[in-house]
Amino acid sequence: MTSRHHIAQALDATGAVKTLQFHCKTNISHSVFTLKSRIQVRLN
Repeated sequence: MTSRHHIAQALDATGAVKTLQFHCKTNISHSVFTLKSRIQVRLN
C-alpha cells in the first residue's frame, strides 16, 4: 500500500515539474515575442 502511494506521489511530482517547465517555456516565448514587437515599433 505504501509503495503504491509513493509511486503516485512520484508521478504527481514529475507531472508538476513538466507543467512548470511548460509554463516557463510559454512565458519565455511570450516575453521574447513582446520584446520583438516593441523593437519593431521602435524601428518603425
